[in-house]
Amino acid sequence: MTNAMNDLVQLTNQAATQNDRWLFVASLIVFGVFAASVMRYFVRQHERLIDDHRQARDTYQESLRSMVAEQSAANQKLITCLESNTRVLEECRDELRSSRMERNKA
Repeated sequence: MTNAMNDLVQLTNQAATQNDRWLFVASLIVFGVFAASVMRYFVRQHERLIDDHRQARDTYQESLRSMVAEQSAANQKLITCLESNTRVLEECRDELRSSRMERNKA
C-alpha cells in the first residue's frame, strides 16, 4: 500500500514538472475513456430497451390474435343464431298469414 502511494506521489510530481501540453493530452485521454464508457452504458441500456419493447410487442400481438379469434368465433355463433331466428320468424309469419286467411274465410 505504501509503495503504491509513493508511486502515485512520484507520478504526480513527474506530471507536475511536465509541460502543459502533456497535461492537456492526458486530460483528453481521460475524457475520451470516460466518454467511451458513458456511450457504452447508454448503448447497453438502449439495447435492453429495444429487447423489452420487442417482447412487449410480441405479447401484445399474440393477445390481439387471440382476441380476434375469440371475436370471430362469437360472430359465427351470432350469425348462426340470427339465421335460425330468421327462419323461425318466417315460419311464424307464414303461420299467422294462414290463420288470418282461415279466419277471413269463416
